[in-house]
Amino acid sequence: MLRTVLTLLVLVTISPGLALAEKVQKNQFASVYLKDDKVGQVHLTTIRNEKGEIEEMRANASVSFLGMEVYGFNQDLKETWSSGELQKMEGKTDDNGTAHEISLNRGAKDYSAAYNGKDLTLPLNAFPTSPWHYSITDNTLLFNIVDFKLLNVKIAKTNDTVKVNGKDIKADKFTFTGDWKAKLWFDENKEFVKGEYDVSGRQVMVILD
Repeated sequence: MLRTVLTLLVLVTISPGLALAEKVQKNQFASVYLKDDKVGQVHLTTIRNEKGEIEEMRANASVSFLGMEVYGFNQDLKETWSSGELQKMEGKTDDNGTAHEISLNRGAKDYSAAYNGKDLTLPLNAFPTSPWHYSITDNTLLFNIVDFKLLNVKIAKTNDTVKVNGKDIKADKFTFTGDWKAKLWFDENKEFVKGEYDVSGRQVMVILD
């Protein structure tokens, strides 16, 4: 009987810790619109630690612009994070047949990176133009996740309401001006719900499904 009680106490003591140590993987989809036409989709896979911090994010985007010509844009991007800091990034983008391949690793003083086989460095205070991270709203120096070009921006914040799947959601709207022109909306939990930004020279709207 005593052994059974001790065993239960051990299980009760250990189980909460094990639960806290579990990582949570979440899959989400977002639709891409050009004017009123749906032209693509983004598949997001996010892994968060027990603190709710993003440890890994993978985004796969596929967009086709229909009109006088067919224009395709595909991107596969993987990000690795630790304590809110980007540690590693790998990505491939096919912009209508033009290939862009990037890789990045965090160093002590800067990012060691490569774009299409050419080595370069990026400052640690530059944040990727990955619209899914709320932390992008705190950074006025960004870098393009297609070609690593540095971008200086200004950011303005306003309160707004956006409609997602027929529901009105209270959100903070962030307007980026300067080298990167974009509008991003995050809900009260600081989760991405909507964005308007450039894809292959076209301003598209991205809404979380």
